[in-house]
Amino acid sequence: MHQWTTYIDDLSRTMQALSVRDREGRELGHEGFTALAGLTSRVRAAKGFCYLAGNGASASMASHFSADLAKNAGLRTMVFTDPALLTALGNDLAYCDVFSQPVAWYMAEQDMLVLISSSGNSPNVVAAASAGRRQGGVVVTLSAMGPDNALRSLGDLNFYVPATTYGLAETAHAAILHHWTDSMVRHS
Repeated sequence: MHQWTTYIDDLSRTMQALSVRDREGRELGHEGFTALAGLTSRVRAAKGFCYLAGNGASASMASHFSADLAKNAGLRTMVFTDPALLTALGNDLAYCDVFSQPVAWYMAEQDMLVLISSSGNSPNVVAAASAGRRQGGVVVTLSAMGPDNALRSLGDLNFYVPATTYGLAETAHAAILHHWTDSMVRHS
């Protein structure tokens, strides 16, 4: 039982330490969720797309929340998890381009790109953030682990939790994404 309560305490501390920064690095705190809802509402009103990407468990979250946002919040969404696309781009280009190339093909100014990476240093996710910025759409990042990770400064909104394990990072990111999805359902 002690291990469980310790884990819950660690998770609570991790969630309470959430940092949300804007493009200029200003700390927004919980107002970051209000900013995210506003940006998402604009994307939805413009009939833009919300693209989501990540690796491993983060890819699963991208897929999960893509479905929830489309089904429950009326947002047009897309993920880059098709095996044929991933393997073709990984083989023909490089694995670091499996997200940035589709972002360059599809993303427009009225769109949003949500990138999820526990480490914040996945080369393909970092490359996608740079591609999204070049396309002119909104880029939102979720990262953890080190406070100086590469992804943390690449978005218009950057959600960071100081998780020390992948379990804490992934659980915190899932909670952030659920809160976002629920807020968009309330604003539909």
